[in-house]
Amino acid sequence: MARQKSTELTPAEQKIMQLLWQQGALTVRAICDLLNQEQAVAYTTVQTLCRILHDKGHVSCEKQGKAFVYQALTVQQEARTQALTALLKKFFGGSPALLAQHLISEPGLSDELAEQLQAKIDQAAVRSSFENSVAGGQACNLDNVTAATDSTVSAAQASKPAK
Repeated sequence: MARQKSTELTPAEQKIMQLLWQQGALTVRAICDLLNQEQAVAYTTVQTLCRILHDKGHVSCEKQGKAFVYQALTVQQEARTQALTALLKKFFGGSPALLAQHLISEPGLSDELAEQLQAKIDQAAVRSSFENSVAGGQACNLDNVTAATDSTVSAAQASKPAK
């Protein structure tokens, strides 16, 4: 039985997509030249990777003269979401909570980053509460949600010990 084709980006495909997101539409030659600034890569390898990206639906391809010009179709945020979903499934059983616990327990986490993460968590909690109240038919004023988010974040930051 044939294996299902993956739409995930390989590391080599990711490098090409990064160039297309940064530079816009590029020919295979231009991609090859940019990649060769880091490490040697054959033109035919880049050509094959671009064709694979096209087959996966990540890029469009247009022939201009003798050259093929590739342009990103997948936006960077979408690729990040796909990669993170795959990471969650592969290493954390699909649980965002396990991933968050892992990240927070890392020894290299700075106080500043921990505060930023806590603020994002607090904002998500308030947003979730807002969405649940709207879904439940309760009237809710968006200004009150914004004020509640700001006060929750301020309270979280105020409770942190001074450095």
